[in-house]
Amino acid sequence: MTALADATMFLIGSAAMLTAPVYFILQPWAAARLTGGWRRAALLPLLPATPLLLWCAYAFADQSNLWPVPFLLFAPFGTFYLVILLVVATARARRRLPGMSN
Repeated sequence: MTALADATMFLIGSAAMLTAPVYFILQPWAAARLTGGWRRAALLPLLPATPLLLWCAYAFADQSNLWPVPFLLFAPFGTFYLVILLVVATARARRRLPGMSN
């Protein structure tokens, strides 16, 4: 492979691996920051995340060396969903500020 391909693969892999800690930060922050239907939408990724975390805990207790893999495969999707949700919710809230016309 070329140096450019190696660098690209490294950046994509690093970004994917960083989504797990970012997800753990964004999930409670989005749930605390949003209200109403937006909050329910922010809590939606917990439906797959909770069983995945339980499975990861079970695999870790069973001394599996692949215990984080299921959550690492989910994290990019959960993080992307929360980022998009926060961007849309913030944009809609700004558009509906009092005193501004729609």
